[in-house]
Amino acid sequence: MPRPWATTGAASNATLEATSGDDVFLSYVWHAATDSRGNVYVVDGGEAAIIALNPDLSHGRLIGREGEGPGEFGRPAQVQILPEDSILVWDSQLQRVTVFPPGSSEPAYVEPLGTQERGGSVWRLAGSAGHIVRSSTAYMADGSDEGSTRTTVLRHIHEADGRVADEVVYEYPASEALVQRGEGFVSMAGHPFGRESFVGILGGSRVVHASSDALEVRIVDLGGQVETALSHKVTPIPVTRGELEAAADGLSDAFGGLLREGAPYVWPALTGMVVDDRNRIWVGIRTTDPSTTEWAAFEADGTHRVSVDLPTDVELYAIRGERMVGVARDELDVARVTVYRLR
Repeated sequence: MPRPWATTGAASNATLEATSGDDVFLSYVWHAATDSRGNVYVVDGGEAAIIALNPDLSHGRLIGREGEGPGEFGRPAQVQILPEDSILVWDSQLQRVTVFPPGSSEPAYVEPLGTQERGGSVWRLAGSAGHIVRSSTAYMADGSDEGSTRTTVLRHIHEADGRVADEVVYEYPASEALVQRGEGFVSMAGHPFGRESFVGILGGSRVVHASSDALEVRIVDLGGQVETALSHKVTPIPVTRGELEAAADGLSDAFGGLLREGAPYVWPALTGMVVDDRNRIWVGIRTTDPSTTEWAAFEADGTHRVSVDLPTDVELYAIRGERMVGVARDELDVARVTVYRLR
């Protein structure tokens, strides 16, 4: 497959360095991050606390517990490593951030965002610039939203003149879903071949956005100004009939039928995006080899620096130094945290 984006970058290898063991029980990982010492922090859907792993991915400790008091969570959704390795946890149920000092399980402070709008994801910006919050419009339970376009909004929440300012920075189409409607109800399921978006923070003050349906990355400043960091054509990879049937069989009869009705499909061009600690933008590019994904690193000006192949089943969450932190499922369908080292 032609690779027009790789005219200036080098190829590299990555070797599997560590995999979490049976002492780390995971059900469904929502998010993960790694600090400067190599510790990995995991948000898992089956655990009300943050799971802290040692650099070798052995179980370290739990941070927080279920509840509504300081250091407690309703539904932790995201973890972010702040300067000096403080840990920020976003609680999507209680709509607040909790910050823990390095190595501590006692919170330094708990802070609601001070706005009425709910957020699904939150990133703290550098200094006193506030937070970026991601919110999506919801489907209406009575189906009254039929025909409308669902969007995702990135908002900048910060203090201005002694008050909380909540300003829209960027909007983009929400992730595609399979939607079933009936008399007075609507239900939805994930679309195996549908569009989704990836968001990161660049340099502590700019937003990076990519949509899975194209090899294109945009950078947005806090004033809403958008620049295209990189854009390359890719050859669409068709979804085979066998792949379609396998995906449909994994859904209910109703959603499987909806998926089949929409065929034919092509695979999304991108599988993910990560901004590393050097402010390089890594995108996972789907290849014609179904067993591998090319992870390509670009500078903010679009210059390609390096590419590395990882197994397709690795969902990458963080890159720091030479360590690439992801999650994959083993032959028994058990989720395992994995660390690959760039060579």
